[in-house]
Parts: sequence; structure tokens; C-alpha cells
Amino acid sequence: MIKKHIKNLLVKIKLFPEPYLPQNNLLTETAQVCSIKSFGNRNIDKIFYVIRQEGRGRGLFSIVASVLCHLDIAEEHGWIPIIDFQNFPNIYNETKPINDSMNSWEYYFEPVSEYKLDEVYLSRNVIFSDNGYPTGYDYSITTEKKLYTVFYKHLKVKQDIVQEIDSFYRMHLEGNRVLGVHFRGQEMKTAAGHPFPPTKSQMAARIEKLVNDYKFQKVFVVSEDSEYVDFLQGKFRSIFITTDHYRTHGENAYMQYPRENHIYNLGREILVDAYLLSRCQGLIGCGSNVSTFSRFCNNDKFDVDERIDNGTNSSNFVVGQFLWSIKSMLPSYFGGFKL
Repeated sequence: MIKKHIKNLLVKIKLFPEPYLPQNNLLTETAQVCSIKSFGNRNIDKIFYVIRQEGRGRGLFSIVASVLCHLDIAEEHGWIPIIDFQNFPNIYNETKPINDSMNSWEYYFEPVSEYKLDEVYLSRNVIFSDNGYPTGYDYSITTEKKLYTVFYKHLKVKQDIVQEIDSFYRMHLEGNRVLGVHFRGQEMKTAAGHPFPPTKSQMAARIEKLVNDYKFQKVFVVSEDSEYVDFLQGKFRSIFITTDHYRTHGENAYMQYPRENHIYNLGREILVDAYLLSRCQGLIGCGSNVSTFSRFCNNDKFDVDERIDNGTNSSNFVVGQFLWSIKSMLPSYFGGFKL
């Protein structure tokens, strides 16, 4: 384990200490707020790039997309990437080990290099990544085609999760033409400056049209909202499929802890759902990182990929709390959403 005083040092690093290395152009040209630090004399011929994404307000695929970009930075400069979500925790960190690790990246994915954190933090040359999305990368990873190389090299899902994905696919989706549906609502309705989610009427109408036009035999629904799932099940009962995952209505699932390893399981469940969406023949959704990741995994090879664009919520926090609800009740000719 990393000694306590080393952990404290990591948390406090904010400014550039005196580096052993000259500042790379990356740090100046792209305005990355990185730190360079020496913890000892091990691996003096190597440069480690510690990727951190701490914080509480980001979903799994926002984090994964940022990690992919940082892995690309490491590849470009010949640095050895290390993902440290143990000393720099995010919303998915549990209070006890998962898969024998306190590093929440390793709850879901294999390590991206052979080096352990203990060894890295005894090494000569350690660069810490910026905490957010790197400058110079498009926020939609599907437009960054170079990231596919990084994805296939580094992103290895834990085998037990792969087995769960494969098992569900074989049992429920394989051999059918399947329309994948990502129907997100809840906090997206009130998030200032974010895309408006679809209404139930919009989503049902679009699904019905796509099923008829493209001859889909099954509709696979992913949603964190139990009301949305029940609604679509009622509409498409004979062809409806979904996973038996945790859902709420009007509540933030991350503010609850109703089961053992709840936060870990929330991440695991949406990872399973996203990979299953990527195996469908069609996709319909709105602006979300879940849909974007599914498109990325599918490499944009869906027969049809429809995105419901309702525009963007007001950047004013107070107005943003009510605008979706108002527009959802208005006819389209009076500023409401179009079916």
C-alpha cells in the first residue's frame, strides 16, 4: 500500500514542483494543468503518466471518454499510462475493495499497463494529467477516429462483465433485428445548458416508425427511469426487452444506497447496457454519453441511428428548472416539442 504521507502529497499537488524533466510542449501548447513530480529513483529511464478524473458529478462514460483522450496523449509522447482512481477517487469509488482493488477503474476494466501504483509512486518521473477533458479533443469521441486504436489497445472490460454481456445477448438479442433505445430523462430535464431529453410521446412515435420502416423484431430499452421503462413496455410489449437493472423515478440513484456495492453496480449495469446497445442493428436516443459510447463501440455501423434533437435548455439555472416541463405541454406550433 502507498504510505499515508505519499497519499497526502498526491491530494495536495496543484502547482508545478521543480521537475526532473523539461516541460513538454504538451503542457504549454495545450494549456494542460499537469504536475510533474519525483517520488524516488526507480525507473529513471521511464516517464509515467498518471490519469486522474476525480469528482462526484460525472457519469461513467464521461470519465471513460476523457480517459481515452488521456491515453492518446500518453501514446503520442511515449509515456506509460497509469489510471489512478484510488488516490484520486470519483463517484464510483466504494468504501471497500471491488475485485481486490480500491481503484475504481479496475472495478470495470483491466489495468492499462503492467506497473502498479506503489511502484509508480517510488519512481523518478511522474506526470499527472489534468483532471478534466483534455484540451484539443472533441467532446464526442465518435469524431476522434484516432481514439479507436487506443480503445482496442487499452480498454479491456473485466471478463466477468464480458460474460454477462455475452450471456444476455445470446439469450435475448442474437438472431433478431434489434432497435436499441436509450431513453434518458430525470435530471436531464432540468440541467441548465444541456440538451432537452425526449418526451414519452416523442420516443414512442419514433420507435414505432423505425420498427415499421426497418423491420425490427425486438426493441431493447435502456433507461434509468422506471416510469419510462414501464411506459415503453406497455407500448411494445410483444417485442420489448430490457435488463433487470436498478431504476428510480424522480430520484437520483447515486444519492441512494439500497444494496451492497450499489455505486459499483450502477456503473457495472450501465456498462453492460451500453455494450448491448452497441450490438443492436439500430439506435435511437438523444444527447448522452451512453449513446455516444455505444456508437463508438459500434463504429457507426448501425443500419439506422436516430437522435431526437429537442434543442438545449436555458443556461439560466432557475429558468432551466421549468422550461422542459412547459415545452412538453405546449403544441409544437407554440414552441413545444415536435413529435
